[in-house]
Amino acid sequence: MIMTVTLNPAMDCYLSPERFEKGAINSYDSCRFRPGGKGVNVSLLLTSLGVENTALGIGAGPSGREIDELLRREGCKTDFLFLEEGASRVNLKIRTPEGEETDLNGTGPEIPGEAVEQLGEKLSVLGPGDGLVLAGSIPPSLPADSYAGLLRKTAEKELFTVVDAAGEALLAALPCRPFLIKPNLEELGALFDTEISELSGAVECALALQEKGARNVAVSLGERGALLVCEDGRRLFCRAAGGEAVSSVGAGDSMVAGFLYGWQLHHTLEEALRWGVSAGSATAFSPGIASGEEVRRLYSQVENVHPL
Repeated sequence: MIMTVTLNPAMDCYLSPERFEKGAINSYDSCRFRPGGKGVNVSLLLTSLGVENTALGIGAGPSGREIDELLRREGCKTDFLFLEEGASRVNLKIRTPEGEETDLNGTGPEIPGEAVEQLGEKLSVLGPGDGLVLAGSIPPSLPADSYAGLLRKTAEKELFTVVDAAGEALLAALPCRPFLIKPNLEELGALFDTEISELSGAVECALALQEKGARNVAVSLGERGALLVCEDGRRLFCRAAGGEAVSSVGAGDSMVAGFLYGWQLHHTLEEALRWGVSAGSATAFSPGIASGEEVRRLYSQVENVHPL
């Protein structure tokens, strides 16, 4: 069993106007609503891959209820906590025919600390060998160490833990020794106030995060693929599959889901990374989160992982 936690889920509204001009009235024919948030995206792909999981989240207002309903329509098992006040965020994803992307992302409702405590109680059903994915931004109303608190609450359960977050939220979680963290290149550089352009720089920063507590550090590199600095000292690289990118939304989240799927299948970091890159690439080539079938089809096109 895997549980994903999304403290700030969203309802994503995709718009495709024929043109988008700032300061003008723009028209569109139709829109598409999808459940959003990093942990939500992980659950969507895990479900499509046939991996048993439950999406946990904090929802508020009609938009929060709709996020839960949209997930259920996709076949996801959910266990949301709903607030009486506020509304879950609605994000606008504007895509023009020229391929330009403009996102308007909401901040979400005020979330009281006791809501996170109640969400943490739902983790009591997890046991040794189960997975826990903490993903996405922490709402401004909550302390930056909220993920660390959830990890401490489950520390004695011997879980397979993944943290996919940025900034202080990630740094605060590192002393809890998560099995895997997955910053992208930009997020990794921001942690050390530097711009990373070479793999050697990414490896150096990943090693520094290991010193702070992370066991394995996967760094998503966009169209180049991904790097994995392993707790046993190995450094692995997997090149992304070739294809035409449609959108970067959810590609990193899909990489996490693919990694988990590959780990369950093979229990090797090499295959986990290869499946992770396959899943990230598949979503990058899709208008939304890729299906399990698309990931499996692309897997055969991804080169074997090799050491750096």
